Amino acid sequence: MADLRTRYLGLELANPIVVASSGLTGSVEGVRRCAEAGAGAVVLKSIFEEQIAHEVEGLYPSGDPAMIHPEAYDYITAYGREHAVDHYLTLIEQARAAVSIPVIASIHCVSAGAWTEFAGRVQEAGAQALELNVYLPPTRLTQTAAELETTYFAIARAVKRNVRIPVALKVGSHFTALAGFLAGLSREADGLVLFNRYHRMDFDIDRLEVVGGAIHSTEHEMQVPLRWISILAGHVHGDLAATTGVHDGTAVIKALLAGASAVQVASALYRHGLGHLGGMRDELAAWMDARGFARVDDFKGLLSRARSRTPDAYERVQFMKTSVGIE
Repeated sequence: MADLRTRYLGLELANPIVVASSGLTGSVEGVRRCAEAGAGAVVLKSIFEEQIAHEVEGLYPSGDPAMIHPEAYDYITAYGREHAVDHYLTLIEQARAAVSIPVIASIHCVSAGAWTEFAGRVQEAGAQALELNVYLPPTRLTQTAAELETTYFAIARAVKRNVRIPVALKVGSHFTALAGFLAGLSREADGLVLFNRYHRMDFDIDRLEVVGGAIHSTEHEMQVPLRWISILAGHVHGDLAATTGVHDGTAVIKALLAGASAVQVASALYRHGLGHLGGMRDELAAWMDARGFARVDDFKGLLSRARSRTPDAYERVQFMKTSVGIE
């Protein structure tokens, strides 16, 4: 029988399938259900930087220009900043007591402000690792690429100063020189989660309003993290995790072949239910058994560029082949 164990962020996982930060992991009962369904680990639903700032004296008032997204601050005011920190720390403590799988905390952040001291409290509460969901869409017309990238480095360094537990950064794919940026960022953290999925938008042409677009990912979106993980694996520090578009066992296999240590899944579980975790795990095990792979490490990164005899397949030549073949 295939051994699905893997290591991610220094933690031993029974299998590489992690339930991503979402409503599925926002309560102790939700975490317990994920564990019972066979998750290798869980990332708790994120607490927002604005929620932390509200409860740390001397941090950003709602009108502070340092707030990158002040409208988010107003939303949090209405939605529930009160006692958010205490609730989150309690969730960490109770989740750790309720399950045996690793529990990873998550902070949704946009700056390297004084809130980063909160990371130490997350560690004290028992989180075995911390994921920083850095959500900075490159939409400001006056912001340069260098300025945007500097914020990511500053966040990683500020948090790492306050904790001993592993820290992963979950980032998007919209950077000028993506490979170089991620390689540099990997030296500041223990892992990278690729990629953050910016929320989609749409227009309601009847009400003439901006509305939300598709909330959940699709299977085709897996092609983006697959490409970049396969390029980065073997060349960056720390672990890589694939997220966005991981909907079945085949996607798990592909991510591991690219060089990922784990995958994160949420949309597929909303679509199919938590029982889908077992199917994904079984598909991975059956594939390994059929090909004689006893352990995940036996094939992890097998199709990464670092181990390829045809590295051009990861570069422009693929585009050329496709374009020449299309009439």
